[in-house]
Amino acid sequence: MTESPHTAPRATSTADRGWTPRLVWSTIFMALVLEALGLGATMVSIGLPSILKEFPTTQGGWLTTAYFLAGAVSAPLLGKAADLYGKRRILLLTMLVSGVGAMLCALAPSFGVLLVGRALQGPILATLSLVPSLIRDTYPPKRAVVASAVTITGLGFFSVFTPLLVGKLIETTGFRGMFWFDAVWTFALCVAIWLVAPESPLRRSTHLDILGGTLLSAGVLAVLLYVSMGHAWGWTSTAGLLLVLGGAILLVLFYHRAHRTEEPIVNLALFRRRPLLFVAIGGATGYGISITISQVVPMLAMTPRAAGETYGLGYSTYRYATLGTPQAIATVAAGMVVGLLVARGRHPRLFLTIGLLAWPVATMLLAYRNDSFLELAVAALVVGVAGGLVTASVPNLVMRATPADDQGSTAGTVQLCQTGFSAVTPVVMFAVLAPHAKVFPGGGVVYGETGFRTWLLVTAVLAIVIAAIGATLLRERPDQDVQEFALDAASPLSERAGKAAPSVGPLESPNG
Repeated sequence: MTESPHTAPRATSTADRGWTPRLVWSTIFMALVLEALGLGATMVSIGLPSILKEFPTTQGGWLTTAYFLAGAVSAPLLGKAADLYGKRRILLLTMLVSGVGAMLCALAPSFGVLLVGRALQGPILATLSLVPSLIRDTYPPKRAVVASAVTITGLGFFSVFTPLLVGKLIETTGFRGMFWFDAVWTFALCVAIWLVAPESPLRRSTHLDILGGTLLSAGVLAVLLYVSMGHAWGWTSTAGLLLVLGGAILLVLFYHRAHRTEEPIVNLALFRRRPLLFVAIGGATGYGISITISQVVPMLAMTPRAAGETYGLGYSTYRYATLGTPQAIATVAAGMVVGLLVARGRHPRLFLTIGLLAWPVATMLLAYRNDSFLELAVAALVVGVAGGLVTASVPNLVMRATPADDQGSTAGTVQLCQTGFSAVTPVVMFAVLAPHAKVFPGGGVVYGETGFRTWLLVTAVLAIVIAAIGATLLRERPDQDVQEFALDAASPLSERAGKAAPSVGPLESPNG
């Protein structure tokens, strides 16, 4: 790495003078940045019924897809841009763009404009890697360990209060109020970090794979448009078939580029390691299911029974917190238990498998036991436990399956898989729900229980299949895994990827 001529040397910026006021405030503000990330990711799920009342459409899944797809593609590009131009600078730019996106959502006169705003909010997902990396570069080593733990742990703590906060905002100001809150929060933190957080003195020459990111995002977008609109257009319509064919061609071009460029946006060579392949597909499956179920539970709870369906409690967004808050507590508690047991020597792979197998239990409860508060509350608790087990086990598995000097690059690739699949599943779910939808002008959209049951059965089967693949085809074989590490080390692509590994990553050690 090389130092910028305009920044102080690393030794000066990381000298251990204890917890100075600047370090304390910087840690607090960066922890709050990740709280803004959690708010932006979950508030639309809770506010979706209210949004669909103003914009009646069967394409509600795109609000989540636009957010995660933009975040999945931009996060690795922003990570490398941070190496080139400075981590604080890119962090602030990312937050400014997200804040503008939140304002656009708050002012949106149409569903299309709302989608654009959500896409602009998506790049804030890059803060998952930018914040720990900035801390690692600018804090004294001992303080960096504590600060990283505080910023990441805070994300789970705030999620406990998100249902209450979002519910109150929607109840008093409508769904636009939650976007205004998100915008003000983001802009205020942007100013605070600009005032107190130091800039990283480290710079590294790297290559931004903008073409690879464009091919990937355009290919996925084309395929998802076909899935989303196939019911309305006809699955064999000329426009639809041309769209999916074009998307497939773009994805093939992306695949070839990923094998030929020195610093691809996705390092496919990493997936030669079976343990890493399992954590990538297992984590992506768990995250993808979680995103859709986080939308199903509010719809089951807030749909009025008068809509003609056999489900629906007719809850307000604020009253929904009686389900959402216990679910969030269960997620945080399950994550803490995983952390404690892994620290005592338990293999994190066990908890990822248990988390995947807990999803079918949760989805079957939601499919067939959703007629009362007690039934939905039990299902929501199981949802929380399943999500917590998967979320907490993934970073531990990445660290276990990856050499220390390659964890930043690997973590970024795994995060892209998880975020990318989380962008796909909402569109697929709403495509399954669409044939069972009833659109009421001025009254929103009500989906038939048959549609929910179909999707919940699909997710149950998917989780069981992935867990079975992990236990059989992708089970760990210590001797062979050692050979795979050696093969990766000897691979020219792996060597290039190792040299190009960015100094950012959501799971990277603060000590590098």
